[in-house]
Amino acid sequence: MNLFHFNSHEPRYPYVFVALLSGIAGAFLILLAVRFTGLGAALTVPQEILPFHTPETIKSITVNNYEKNTIAVVERVSPSVVMISTNTVVENFDFFTGPELRNVQSLGSGVVFRKDGYILTNNHVINNETGSTAKISVILFTKKYSSGKAYPAKIVGADPQTDLAVLRISNRELSTLDWGNSDNVKSGQTAIAIGNPLSSDLKTTVTLGVISSKMRNLKDESGIMRNMLQTDASINPGNSGGPLLDSNGEVIGINTAVIANSQGIGFAIPSNTAKTIAEQLIAKGYVARPGLGISYFHFTPDNVGVLEDRIGRQLPVDTGLLVARVLKNTPAEKAGLQPGDIIVKINGKRVKDVNLLQTIVAESSIGSKVKLEFYRRYKLQKVEIKIGELKGQ
Repeated sequence: MNLFHFNSHEPRYPYVFVALLSGIAGAFLILLAVRFTGLGAALTVPQEILPFHTPETIKSITVNNYEKNTIAVVERVSPSVVMISTNTVVENFDFFTGPELRNVQSLGSGVVFRKDGYILTNNHVINNETGSTAKISVILFTKKYSSGKAYPAKIVGADPQTDLAVLRISNRELSTLDWGNSDNVKSGQTAIAIGNPLSSDLKTTVTLGVISSKMRNLKDESGIMRNMLQTDASINPGNSGGPLLDSNGEVIGINTAVIANSQGIGFAIPSNTAKTIAEQLIAKGYVARPGLGISYFHFTPDNVGVLEDRIGRQLPVDTGLLVARVLKNTPAEKAGLQPGDIIVKINGKRVKDVNLLQTIVAESSIGSKVKLEFYRRYKLQKVEIKIGELKGQ
């Protein structure tokens, strides 16, 4: 069967001759283009960058310098990253059988802070809100104890406000890490996270990413954690308390939280903060902070009506801080502040932001003074309060 139809009244040979000449001319033009236009180099791919490798070429592939550096960091740092196991006694109440106790085991991570047995971790790793922590164990993974060796641990001190805690074990010859200056951290630089996510089977898991941002404020049930490092290095349950490292293997943060239902949004406590808190916990067992000694409600035009209904009186302003409690033997009590006072200015700044007082006090040194303007009933008054040291506040 003919694939082409030709008119029977016309000779076929001229068409075949023309087609043959066209093919030869086309091939000749392609050869000229390859020779003189550089098309040949574009069409020729060097063997070493072909996307598919033979067994022979695979043997020649080597680890690049970037990977070598990361591998070296992980090998050097891993013995100083520990697993923390807690056993928590949880009380449940059954309508038919009454109260019953059950033991819940949780896993977290930590980092050797001092070679004489001090371990730094997150407060939420060792203090479970669902019950009382009955037993804490620190598991070390070293060349000598590759499968792990457990040590009973005691709590030296804990600070819920920064979500940090220090433990101590009996081993006095631990391998420590170098600490970096988190103030010098830049967005975009490499971040390496090491920890024990999800289960003991995933011990010393390494994830790699970058510092996404600095100075992030993270709000949770216990308050606001300030100036956090944001990273896209994967952080999962169990990573909490483990180190966030730079490309030199220096600790730049302590991994602490991840935003639920997010992709690559994790947070770490900056190393400068973590180091300062750890040193105070070791020295005192608590963290001493500047403070006034009051608790308060922040109200705005959106909720002032609800607050007035609750306290049963009209307020003189629609924005401010209503003092709810004044702690005994604190700077606020000594200055004469009372529950019911309404703070409207702090160091001359109007109270619009709920965090204004907390920020000003936190940035002040113990012994410095803060000026308040407040209403007592409907009379505007002024007071100067000397900031004191509040234990664990």
